[in-house]
Amino acid sequence: MTKFNINNLDFSFTDADVVNPDDFVPAGDCNPHNVRPWLLHDHGFTVAVVFASCLQDAIDEAVDDDKMERYSIDITEKDSSYHTSSCCFFQSEDPASEFDRCRLLDPDCDCDLPGVSFLGNAGETFDIETLGYIELPNPRASFTAQFEAHQEAEQEADDKRSCPWLAPGY
Repeated sequence: MTKFNINNLDFSFTDADVVNPDDFVPAGDCNPHNVRPWLLHDHGFTVAVVFASCLQDAIDEAVDDDKMERYSIDITEKDSSYHTSSCCFFQSEDPASEFDRCRLLDPDCDCDLPGVSFLGNAGETFDIETLGYIELPNPRASFTAQFEAHQEAEQEADDKRSCPWLAPGY
């Protein structure tokens, strides 16, 4: 688990929070697309860590990896609080295209859908107004640091096997 403090907020994340670890590009390596880690959080609680070249790509990757389900919304209901106009009532499985169609059919349509974002490969609807993000620096690749972390994990596993009463929940 990695822990750090930024702007008086304590953050922590584990490997399970990292969406696409294979896209990591260590500092100093060739990085033509400027891929860097983005920490997506909700008031200091880690939602996901994503390697991407921009925030939009990071959020889309997190959505496609099902890390953003807590922000998912359904705007197909008629009484949805996201509708600001009566001209738009989305009934299809694809509200994004229906929203575009509404604008094409009625240029004076004032349906704005404030707070609604269409994200991921499928253009699913999300309300991400409370989502925060931090652009993290790309760390250098270090065999020594990785080996040390591996050794600590192995030692911890050995301790739990030899002394089960040290395991959490014993």
